[in-house]
Amino acid sequence: MSNSNSMNTILIENQPITYTIRYQKNRKSIQLKLTSVNHLNITAPTHFPVEEIEKIIFKKTKWIITQISKLTTVASNPINKSISHNASILYLGTPHTLTFIIKENHRPAVHLEEDQILLELPPLPAADLDSLSYSLLKEWYIDSAINILTEKTTFWSAQIKVSPKRITIKEQKTRWGSCSSRGNVNYNWRIIMAPPEVVDYLVIHELCHLRILNHSDSFWREVEKYSPNYKEHRTWLRTNGRLLMTIL
Repeated sequence: MSNSNSMNTILIENQPITYTIRYQKNRKSIQLKLTSVNHLNITAPTHFPVEEIEKIIFKKTKWIITQISKLTTVASNPINKSISHNASILYLGTPHTLTFIIKENHRPAVHLEEDQILLELPPLPAADLDSLSYSLLKEWYIDSAINILTEKTTFWSAQIKVSPKRITIKEQKTRWGSCSSRGNVNYNWRIIMAPPEVVDYLVIHELCHLRILNHSDSFWREVEKYSPNYKEHRTWLRTNGRLLMTIL
């Protein structure tokens, strides 16, 4: 069981930040999530004092300011802003221009052509066109992710000498991939917006978990064998991850 209190405001480096608290009966710790440049969602154990929560917020000042900076950067980036004609969207790390082509009596389709993603659409009212273009483009991205991630997993499995039992492409908001003790590998389809070398890093990362199911020094040494610049790729994801999550 959980409940929420009213919205409160706190000053962080002279910047007003609103926050709401959601209490959870069995929760043991405090979780902070910045949902916009001036609002925090906080999940806390039932009856945890507000005064103590505010002390924790102040202790997290550096983290909050960093997250605000990241959100501000994403908000000012014109890429991955909308699904519309001439909008810019990432595919394999490169901005592509969305080009809508309206065709009578033609089956809707998506084509990749150099630095453009072409959406062939029927003449429809604006709202219907928005809905169709969104679903069509998302389906195309997921199909591309399935093809590319399957191909890369096959290649890197041979290099690392592992055999995943199952590959699943998932809709996730907080994780790029995972690997279970049963040998199942999962990928977030949105990674297909990242550069190819970052996609390779993710595949290598998850496949190395088939050898070492933790993030020990031994694990990272294993990753480095196949992705010598893995730290750069990991940093790219940390820096740009929010951007990949802003659309579709």
